[in-house]
Amino acid sequence: MEKKIYTDIELQELRTGGIIKQKQKDYFILRTRIPGGYLKADILKKYSAIANKYGRGYVHISIRQGIEIPWVHINNIPKLLKGLKNLGILKGACGPRSRNLVACPGASVCRFGFVDTEKLAKELDTVAFGKDVPKKFKAAITGCLNSCVKPQENDLGFQAQGEPEVDLSKCIGCTLCAKVCEKVCGRGKREPAIVMDKNKQPVYRKGNCFFEGDCIRVCPVGAWKLKKAGFAVYIGGKVGRFPKFGRKIADFVDEKEIPKIIENTICCYNRIAEKGERFGEALERQDIEIIKKEIL
Repeated sequence: MEKKIYTDIELQELRTGGIIKQKQKDYFILRTRIPGGYLKADILKKYSAIANKYGRGYVHISIRQGIEIPWVHINNIPKLLKGLKNLGILKGACGPRSRNLVACPGASVCRFGFVDTEKLAKELDTVAFGKDVPKKFKAAITGCLNSCVKPQENDLGFQAQGEPEVDLSKCIGCTLCAKVCEKVCGRGKREPAIVMDKNKQPVYRKGNCFFEGDCIRVCPVGAWKLKKAGFAVYIGGKVGRFPKFGRKIADFVDEKEIPKIIENTICCYNRIAEKGERFGEALERQDIEIIKKEIL
C-alpha cells in the first residue's frame, strides 16, 4: 500500500480534529471527547471496534474525560475519520483551541452535588469546545465544594455553591449542624457559620459560610434546607511546568449565565494574550476589575 503523504497544513488540520502524531514514524493517536465524561455503555463497544480495527486493541483514558486510540497508521486516517461520523463518536482537539469541558458526577448521582453537572456539560459542549485561542483553553464544572474536577486549575472553572437556611420550627436542638460547621470552618481557619444560642437554636452567620451544605446533609429532621444554588467562577488557573491557581471573580452566578461567561472569557483571552500564552499568564498584565466586568 502506498504511503499517504500529508503536508504541514494538512497535519495541522488533523490536529484540529484530534489526530495527533505519535513519536513512532507514520503512527497517530485519535483523540475523542466525552462532554462531562458521560456516555452510554454501548458506545464503548464502538471504541473497542475502532481500536481493534485501526489501532492495536487498546485505548487510553485521558485526564480530560476523553478516550484516545493510539497506533493508527497514517494510511488508515481517511477511513477512520469517515467511519467516526456514523458511530456517534465526537472528535477531540489539540493545539491552540479550547478543549473538552470536564465535569464531576453532580447532583444526578452524587450526594454532595448541588447541580446536575452531567446535563449542564452536555448543553455547554458547543459553546466551550473547539474555539481558536492563543494557546489552549480548558474549562471545568464541579457540583460542590469538593472540587473533584479542580476548577481552580483550569483557565475557567465553575464551582457549585449552596446557601442554606433553617426552619427553626422543625429544629430539635441536636447541635449536629453546629458541630459539622465548626469542623469545616476550623479546617478553613474561619469562625463557624453556625452557632447555637442559649436555647439550643442554631444561629446562621452567612459571612463565615463556605456554602458546602454539610449542615443540610447532617440535619436529621430536615430543618436545614437549600435556599439557593449558584456557581463560584475562577479564571486563569493551569497546571503544567508553571502551575497557577485560578482567581475567584464571582460567587453564586446563575446557571443560565454560564454560556455567556464562557463566550466572554474566550473573547477576553483572545484579546489580551499573545500567541502561545496561556490565559492566566496574560491576566498578570491586566486590571482584574476590568476583566471581571468584561467576563461577567
